[in-house]
Amino acid sequence: MRKALVLADDLTGALEAGALLEGAAVGVQRDPGTTAAVIDTESRHLDPMEARRRNAEWVEQIPAGMIYKKTDSTLRGNIGAELAALPPGIIHYAPAYPRLGRTVREGRLYVNGTPVEETAFANDPLSPVREGRIRELLARQGAPLERIRIHEGESDPDLESAADAVLAEPAPKLAAGPAGLLAVLARRTGMSRRWQPLPPVNDCLVFNGSAHPASRAQIEAAQAAGVFAGGWRTAALEDHMEPAAALIVFGGDTAREVLRRLGDPLLFPAAEVLPGVVASWLESGGTRRLFVTKAGGFGEPDLLVRLQEILRSGAGRPR
Repeated sequence: MRKALVLADDLTGALEAGALLEGAAVGVQRDPGTTAAVIDTESRHLDPMEARRRNAEWVEQIPAGMIYKKTDSTLRGNIGAELAALPPGIIHYAPAYPRLGRTVREGRLYVNGTPVEETAFANDPLSPVREGRIRELLARQGAPLERIRIHEGESDPDLESAADAVLAEPAPKLAAGPAGLLAVLARRTGMSRRWQPLPPVNDCLVFNGSAHPASRAQIEAAQAAGVFAGGWRTAALEDHMEPAAALIVFGGDTAREVLRRLGDPLLFPAAEVLPGVVASWLESGGTRRLFVTKAGGFGEPDLLVRLQEILRSGAGRPR
């Protein structure tokens, strides 16, 4: 039996989870064979029944002492249907991720103090979020509400309380949420990833496929600050995949397409170099590269400027 099985519905979420767990690797719809297995189920944009079926297959295939359903921090995707794929038992769902501005109060998700359905996520071109009341959203998606405990959360101690509840359950322990709760559980169970230093990055290709205003602002700020000079440059997905020692990709769907072009290798997360920004190693075509990913919808405008400072000097300890 594996120590942990993490199921994520897109690539950036899978990598964010994998960066938290010692010995974890990330496979795109395949078992990486590690004691902490992280699977990108590629199910965010599927029909809900197909998303449920795909998650249920992995639950059956990989028995684990803890099963964590990694969910989007803004409620995108088939969360209710995928929770229904988990085995019998109480599911502790903590949608809050306070350090990224995601909080839950009186059953509603807020992003930096604004109800999620009143933010730019309501206009997501592939998975718009029109309902921020969590129980109502899950009910519409076919979730087994009778066995789901939704945890409120506005601070890190709230995630500690949710972890207490998870750890009090018999195996397999069932938990769900963004990476916030998983980080607490990893620390409390001795599974936290140990820090790995990264080499300086002077040759880097940046792809932004996210339409979210946060990512556009980050690219504009980087251009104004002179980030794209020397060995750092931008590219569109339509461009030829030129050789580069490191790739930075904004947006889960874009990261998935870049990885597909590289032959879908296994990914070995090394560190979370900024909140929500994960550096992983991959091998493709006989070349080892650094693959840095960020979900499209979060981060301050200077994120890419700060990221360049960290990577050019060699990444410090994960945040």
